[in-house]
Amino acid sequence: MGNLFVEYPKCSTCKKAKQWLFDHNVAFEDRDIKEQNPTAAELKEWHQKSGLPLKRFFNTSGILYKE
Repeated sequence: MGNLFVEYPKCSTCKKAKQWLFDHNVAFEDRDIKEQNPTAAELKEWHQKSGLPLKRFFNTSGILYKE
């Protein structure tokens, strides 16, 4: 699989990131996070590859997260 862009299509930040990919001719497969959530295995792999804290993978300031 090539580059995967997981997005929430209504998100302005996602729209800007997607436009950047288009502008820089980066090939990718986009996936609507509401239609096809990442699997636990995908999240684990992305977390390990990123070296970032797990919290960075979640919108902890969002309404749904807070609920």
